[in-house]
Amino acid sequence: MVPRATVLHVDDDPDLLEVSAFSFDQAASDELEMVTASDAVTGLDTLESQSIDCLVSDSLRLPDDTPFIVAARQRDPSIPIVFYTAKGWDTVALDALEARVSEYIRKGDEGDIAAVIERVRELAKQNQTPTIDEEMLFDGRPCDAVEEAVDTFPAESVNDAWTVIGVHDWEVDDELGTTIAQVMEAYTGIDALEAKPLFSSLDMDALDSLLEPRASETPRYDIQVRFPYEEWELSVSSDGFVSVRPLPETDAE
Repeated sequence: MVPRATVLHVDDDPDLLEVSAFSFDQAASDELEMVTASDAVTGLDTLESQSIDCLVSDSLRLPDDTPFIVAARQRDPSIPIVFYTAKGWDTVALDALEARVSEYIRKGDEGDIAAVIERVRELAKQNQTPTIDEEMLFDGRPCDAVEEAVDTFPAESVNDAWTVIGVHDWEVDDELGTTIAQVMEAYTGIDALEAKPLFSSLDMDALDSLLEPRASETPRYDIQVRFPYEEWELSVSSDGFVSVRPLPETDAE
């Protein structure tokens, strides 16, 4: 008989933990064993004292303000992390990327608990972490690898329909324009060599100069440049996020 995988769910909402434990027991009691923690400190202690195969966590912080999922990743470099939070992706993206989470699931979405259980099942069986990582997207890999990575990126359409489709790492990646072209090709399926030139009306040197970190300074997280391309509007921010949304329809005069 295959031993059950142990899942740790960390959340400061006791009612949610109770619902989660019940749901896991009903849906996967023969495969998964659930343990819970109601705060970040207890969660780290549990990771230290027990063998955990998969972590499910809300957006919590330690007393020193370190994000729990980041501390958990530092504690265990290989544990799969399902980031299950009510906060929008644009709010938690930096923490999620630093923690190399395996999945982002939004609380309150239809079927959210079922989605958590299904993903945990998959991750626990894999015994490895398919991570969302800037280097995975753009570390000199060919386009088919980029497309596979973007397919797993936790893109989320927020209220104004923006979708995060990739990240440019200022320290690792060579050119911002290459990053944008790669993620757009992966997202749209349009061959960049056959499509309309992406930057025909945009000065990429000026864009780089505007967005890239200054020498000896930390990245700036308050600058965003938007420009149209075909039927989309692209947004590139100084923290490296590349987002896209459909251009709004205009009424004919």
